[in-house]
Amino acid sequence: MNGRERPDDQLGKARTLRWLLLLMQPGIGLKRWLLLAMAGVLLLAGGFALVLSVPLSDVVLQAARTLTLSGKLPPVWRGVIVLAIGIAFVAIGAYNLHQRFLFGAMYRQVRPGTGALEGLSTYRSRRRGPKIVAIGGGTGLSTLLRGLKEHTENITAIVTVADDGGSSGRLRKEFGIQPPGDARQCLIALSDSEPLMEELMSFRFETGQTLEGHSMGNLLLAALTQRYGNLHEALQAAARLLAVKGRVVPSTLATGLVLRAETVGGHLLEGESMIGESPDRIARIWLDPKAAPLNAAVADSLREADAVVIGPGSLYTSVLPNMLVAGMREALNRSGAPKVFVCNVATQHGETDGLDAGGHLREFERHSGVSVTHLLLNARPIAIPVQFQQQAILPEPPAGFAGEVLVRDVVSREMPSRHDPKLLAEAVLEIARGPRTRNGRPQAALRA
Repeated sequence: MNGRERPDDQLGKARTLRWLLLLMQPGIGLKRWLLLAMAGVLLLAGGFALVLSVPLSDVVLQAARTLTLSGKLPPVWRGVIVLAIGIAFVAIGAYNLHQRFLFGAMYRQVRPGTGALEGLSTYRSRRRGPKIVAIGGGTGLSTLLRGLKEHTENITAIVTVADDGGSSGRLRKEFGIQPPGDARQCLIALSDSEPLMEELMSFRFETGQTLEGHSMGNLLLAALTQRYGNLHEALQAAARLLAVKGRVVPSTLATGLVLRAETVGGHLLEGESMIGESPDRIARIWLDPKAAPLNAAVADSLREADAVVIGPGSLYTSVLPNMLVAGMREALNRSGAPKVFVCNVATQHGETDGLDAGGHLREFERHSGVSVTHLLLNARPIAIPVQFQQQAILPEPPAGFAGEVLVRDVVSREMPSRHDPKLLAEAVLEIARGPRTRNGRPQAALRA
């Protein structure tokens, strides 16, 4: 080709350079074992030299004498000692190199066609990602988690346990356990085998007197709950089983929680399913019993968080039930992390009809007693067909809000009433990775 490099040669050189750069990254767990194996090879050579009485340089000879008890053992035995140490080093280094390469090859979420080094690099990046606590439930929370898991494994998803509808409600009544539905969706979103796992965990039985309508994932969590005693432990066991990146935590360990509400017209509503279809605006909402204590794991996560994300999700039936658990308000207000309220991109029929961005935020702060530091709004509202009875929420910051307002394009192109996982995660990480204070917190946390 007239002295020019062929495209294949150029591609090979670029690939080799990329691999070398990946190999030099700190924290991927390869170089230490490679160096140990190389040291073992050198020791093997030295051991053979001693056994065979091959002349060595003064430096190597003096080191070998010191290591092998010179003057106390004959050269052959000293050589055997060096050989044994060398074999051990080579074996340990080779075994751990094999384990790291195997882990890198199996680590998911790497682009098709890439190898073990890319997998280890991705793992390193996600392992060192920011600690994010996400509070909510339903489709909104699982959407956020799908985007965040591409950047960090340090995710704690906090879900409500007041659900009383569908399969979750039936399992709750029959077995006296916490409803697993919202937690199941979060496990699917955080799983590294998401497409297959979603198909399995979301599978619903269509026949059978007792199985009809139940999802496979809900049944699995119900079984694990009975085995381990509560939903929290069941979720940790399921996370190990499903290769979940991050963890899912119920806001409380109390069972039998009932969400209650009163409308502006004086109607009393009981249960998430009824409140979600309210014919009137919600005036107030509460949990029964009110003294249901906060899960200790939630308080620990909030204490260590780099950012707390509230929403998106159904305002009254997914987001606020978590806030009404006794101790949640205090734990959130004590947290030094920025608190980001993610406003829904559209109203929800029967629950937030007519509420704008300011209305969503006011209702949240009025019921929760928590002041947020950041408000995230969608910059590109898309008109929603009339038959869905929803309205796109305009990016109009509420008057008097003392925090920071971020207006970003976060809406899904395919479903204009929902967020896009990738775009939403990038907006959240912009806050979580913001300028830091001396204690390591994001600078915006000073406004909390």
